[in-house]
Amino acid sequence: LEPGVCDEVRTGTYRQLYHPEQLISGKEDAANNYARGHYTIGKEIVDLVLDRLRKLADNCTGLQGFLIFHSTGGGSGSGFGSLLLERLSVDYGRKSKLSFTVTPAPQVATAVVEPYNHVLSSHSLLEHTDCTFCLDNEALYDVCRRNLDIERPTYTNLNRLVAQVVSSLTASLRFDGALNVDISEFQTNLVPYPRIHFMLTSYAPIISAEKAYHEQLSVSEITNSVFEPSNMLTKCDPRHGKYMACCMMYRGDVVPKDVNAAVATIKTKRTVQFVDWCPTGFKCGINYQPPTVVPGGD
Repeated sequence: LEPGVCDEVRTGTYRQLYHPEQLISGKEDAANNYARGHYTIGKEIVDLVLDRLRKLADNCTGLQGFLIFHSTGGGSGSGFGSLLLERLSVDYGRKSKLSFTVTPAPQVATAVVEPYNHVLSSHSLLEHTDCTFCLDNEALYDVCRRNLDIERPTYTNLNRLVAQVVSSLTASLRFDGALNVDISEFQTNLVPYPRIHFMLTSYAPIISAEKAYHEQLSVSEITNSVFEPSNMLTKCDPRHGKYMACCMMYRGDVVPKDVNAAVATIKTKRTVQFVDWCPTGFKCGINYQPPTVVPGGD
């Protein structure tokens, strides 16, 4: 809704990637107010957004679903994000909707009202998304400081980290692999009940550019580190709770034999516990395309 961010894209390094018509912005932001984002300003712009989406959808030969990126701490992401999800459910009922949601963090907050905005938007996330991947800035800051040796991480550092996660999740749609996983398979394997679809995301290995040439990590080491709280992209310690389902995506030169051995080891660990009403299954996907980084990235 606030024009500044879109203007940066319009004039920035990546302006060739986006058609100018697809960059839609308003004249003012929602001032950290859910109601402004959902009812006041959001209502004025939502029809234009849906019209553009309809044109894009008409050009698709097999539309699989939508990926929505937003934060629920501010007014635009929570208010307009909810409104857009509700309208997408009406217009494209059967299509998958996956959202990548930056939730308010305990210690890192830019506004006092972040928890309120999040609570108000959570109703739409419950009803109108099939899968919500939760991320929070505090965990992302910690990962950047600890693993990438960045003393004062910027939003660019955080965004690049999130981009790697999103890229890995959608790699199976774009490249081939031994065990390819479809977007709808995520839902099938990770969502025990329709309303319980808030995922904890983790990523490994996260190592800085300098160390990348010296580290030689085995499949079992990477698999173990995924379950460490330090690699979680949400501020949460899963060792104090139980898992309902687990989906692991491997990228690069990985063979199913190594994956099976790593999973067998994980199953013997006391720290990775599953609820008793759900089978202890690990859904694994392997993709041959290794992760790549932005030139001059972290």
